[in-house]
Amino acid sequence: MNYMKPVLALTIGAVAFTGALPKVGAEAIVNDTIVTLGESLSSEQQKWVLERMDAPEGIEPIIATAADEEKYLGDSVPQAQRGGGMYSSARIKLTNGTGLDIQTENVTWVTKDMYANALVTAGVTDADIYITSPINVTGTSALTGIMKAYDQTAAETGIELSDERKELAQEELAVTSEIGKTVGQEDVAGLMNEIKAEIANQMPETNIEIRDIVIQVLNQNNVQLSEGQLDQLTTLFENMQQANLDWSAISSGLKDAGQDVQAFLEQEEVKGFFARLFEAIGNFFKSLTN
Repeated sequence: MNYMKPVLALTIGAVAFTGALPKVGAEAIVNDTIVTLGESLSSEQQKWVLERMDAPEGIEPIIATAADEEKYLGDSVPQAQRGGGMYSSARIKLTNGTGLDIQTENVTWVTKDMYANALVTAGVTDADIYITSPINVTGTSALTGIMKAYDQTAAETGIELSDERKELAQEELAVTSEIGKTVGQEDVAGLMNEIKAEIANQMPETNIEIRDIVIQVLNQNNVQLSEGQLDQLTTLFENMQQANLDWSAISSGLKDAGQDVQAFLEQEEVKGFFARLFEAIGNFFKSLTN
């Protein structure tokens, strides 16, 4: 009887299993930071992404797979925006009371406002998030990875994304994608942001009041939608209202997410630069008339 074959099989199995173990001492959260990587990245691309993110030493990245994308995004994102592999990745810095600060690189379809709206609806209101990829991609893999990261680290972070809220985030993405075909992804994400802020401000109690707010925001932005699209938006926010979301936290998270440019312009050194620039331009034209 040949005893070598089972012994050899056991040895190979042990080696394969050992290779699948996480790095010794690696943690999913290091220095309040979580990292996600798309599963399609090569080893070299992973290295590039981790360096680009300035990922902490010893961190164990959470891998976003195609199966995860199906789980977290479902049919909410058009198939055309989900093909071509899982490349976009994210660095999440956990914060408290700061709202969302989202920066993207090489992401061509999911906008910063789309990330913010989906994440806030799912239950993420405070974080600094940097999303990147070594190639131009739609950005859905990063959104998948972020959702998965919060699920896997809920015990450590205390932030638990309920199934109901994740389903609402999926519904919101679906509505955003559909209406974005008419008004553009950037514009529709901004509209969602404004509607949420108005709901937080007015606190409607009936479906009619919610519909009135949606119409009010659309009119303020000179946006015309079909009756069907208006119904989609109204139904989405009715579902959010029924889920008893914390609208003040949602509004705060979104407001902070949209202040990047304004905050930049308010910096003293930036204001000083423009003051000097305008002064130099003024002096130049004065010299022409002298």
